[in-house]
Amino acid sequence: MVKKFMEISRVTAASVLTATLILGGTALSYSSNIVEAEAITSVSASSVQAVDDYHIVAVGDSLTVGYINGMENEANPVPYGYVERVYEQALFHGLRASVSNYGILGLTTEGLQHYIEAAENGESITAADLPFGTTKEPRIEQLAAATPQLFADLAAADLVTITTGSNDFLTIFDKLKDGSGAEAVAALLPVFEQQLEASLRAVIGINPKAEIVVSDLYNPAPHSKVLISEEAYQAIVKASEDIRSHIEAVAKKLTDEGFNVRVAYVGAPFLGHELEYTTVAKGDFHPNAKGYTSMGKSFAQAIWGDYREVAARAADVPISVVVAGKELQTANKPVLKNNKTYVPMRDITDAMGAKLDWNNKTQTATVTLGDRVVSFTIGAKTMVINGKSVAVETPAYLQKVGKENKTYLPLAALSDGLGFQVVYRGTLKTAFINK
Repeated sequence: MVKKFMEISRVTAASVLTATLILGGTALSYSSNIVEAEAITSVSASSVQAVDDYHIVAVGDSLTVGYINGMENEANPVPYGYVERVYEQALFHGLRASVSNYGILGLTTEGLQHYIEAAENGESITAADLPFGTTKEPRIEQLAAATPQLFADLAAADLVTITTGSNDFLTIFDKLKDGSGAEAVAALLPVFEQQLEASLRAVIGINPKAEIVVSDLYNPAPHSKVLISEEAYQAIVKASEDIRSHIEAVAKKLTDEGFNVRVAYVGAPFLGHELEYTTVAKGDFHPNAKGYTSMGKSFAQAIWGDYREVAARAADVPISVVVAGKELQTANKPVLKNNKTYVPMRDITDAMGAKLDWNNKTQTATVTLGDRVVSFTIGAKTMVINGKSVAVETPAYLQKVGKENKTYLPLAALSDGLGFQVVYRGTLKTAFINK
């Protein structure tokens, strides 16, 4: 079904367009949607030191992959599912974030259990050890071989997100539509619960301090009398509720033992919106963009208690800027010049909590934050970081704003020089600046 997909990825704070992961000595790369730095990168020699990040690890089925119907027909598919939206929410909350995605198309809960337990036990496995459904996963051999990297990522994780169960119960949806699936659901539920608990315990065995958020299941059948009877729809809704109760039971059991396990309630928002949130009308049960946005909101609510978005931009404002979780709101708009983002000097330094000194004679701005001192001179193709000259592609300049000339600084150069993480999300047209 699906012929080509993104590779497994961990995208760190210093990454740009292409992300790589070493698997058995082979570097796999893809054009990633997770970090898009072209519009803000301006430093030719980075001085940023390694900083511990807030690391997200996603494991599960095609919902974790971010599959959308028809993506297999794209030359270079770049998924934008709930995982990418959770990553964006981490950035919105002022976290210096990175993400690893180990989603496997068609993965069952049994396969999930085998995968994580293999990582926990330091075992090498093959594709045959990963039970999955009818959906073909073209990367299955590589994913199976990635258990050492999965272990390393889980061990470093602050947050682990999981979607599973859809492929376990998909085979009985036809029975539910025919009114004969209740017993089949009841028979599968204890096995599903056991496998889910084993999977979560394997994650805990690797990293007992990680926050684990597992989703419930949305009803994939349309609430439409034309496509399905009301009786069948309600039967599938009831099955989803039963599955949810078993997921909740596992989460409560582990929470009562002192582990941080939560449920992301993705199912409820889909009720009555199945045709709007999925491509079921085309014969595919996966979410569309609206559906993945809804899932992202549900995960964000479970993790942070809210879902953040930038304010509406005026037509002449090309980009939003969020610094340490707060959107930069200023009368002096950001400027996109030569495909690089510039921001008004005083506004951005105030947002960063940095001290600013301006030498009018030399037209030099000196920005101090902690033990870092960064200087820009109008028109100069270098900046100075702690006394060391570093080339910049885009120099500071004076921008006419009304009757005044405002000093505009290259956003990435300033942020990089002060040791901030800079991430531009083309999906949101937003630059995130986090310490």
